Amino acid sequence: MRRVYVDEAGRVVDLPEDGRAVTRLADVAAIVHDPELDPDLVESAGAAARLALHNARLQADVRAQLDKVEESRRRIVTAGDEQRQKIERDLHDGAQQRLVALALELRIAQRQLGQSDPELERVLSQAVGELQVAVEELRELARGVHPAVLTEEGLAGALESLASRTPLPVHIASAPEGRLPGEIEAAAYFVACEAIANAVKHAQATEIRVCAEGRNGRLFIEVEDDGVGGARENGGSGLRGLVDRVEAHGGTLHVESEPGRGTRVIGELPCAS
Repeated sequence: MRRVYVDEAGRVVDLPEDGRAVTRLADVAAIVHDPELDPDLVESAGAAARLALHNARLQADVRAQLDKVEESRRRIVTAGDEQRQKIERDLHDGAQQRLVALALELRIAQRQLGQSDPELERVLSQAVGELQVAVEELRELARGVHPAVLTEEGLAGALESLASRTPLPVHIASAPEGRLPGEIEAAAYFVACEAIANAVKHAQATEIRVCAEGRNGRLFIEVEDDGVGGARENGGSGLRGLVDRVEAHGGTLHVESEPGRGTRVIGELPCAS
């Protein structure tokens, strides 16, 4: 492998042969200087340069390792989202469809046999009711795993669907009109899910406001409630998991929650749109 020296601009240069002295530093650099300089001064400068080069190498190695770790985190989160989508499809196309078909068959049996036997009518009616509850619970489970509306309609549609299912008034102040990368939409959606769930369960809130908008190549997702406040980023596994998810995509998540003044959960994610 051919080795060359370069200047501060990265241009290849040859070491001078015009009488100036050259002090090489461990075959990675060289100091060109007046041969009349004090040797101790040259040695001190060389030692400082060697230390600087060593530190630069260490920093480059650390940056490379961090890049590998961040890429690994992104792959893990993306793989998790893909598995969530598969589970949601399996629930919808498998167990949920079978339960719906069974409920229809019981309805037919109820109409055909129930009129002649009141006790049978009651049992069939109860069975149909329990099946309907099971189907709805399964739908909620599938939405929690990975909502189909997020895949089909994007973040805006998923936020509207989430708001319609929340037992508190949720105002969607803004949402992206176009589609964003799937992993970014999923991260923003789950930020909204967790923040809204916490507002409903713990904040004693009466209303919730959601804002999602893109600015300068970043997606900002903000969820604000008028509850009691006092939430913390590390206060539970849900928010801690969200921090990990958002950071895996190169984003940030923080919580503003002074006691008595409500809570704001703010996520920022890089996006191509």
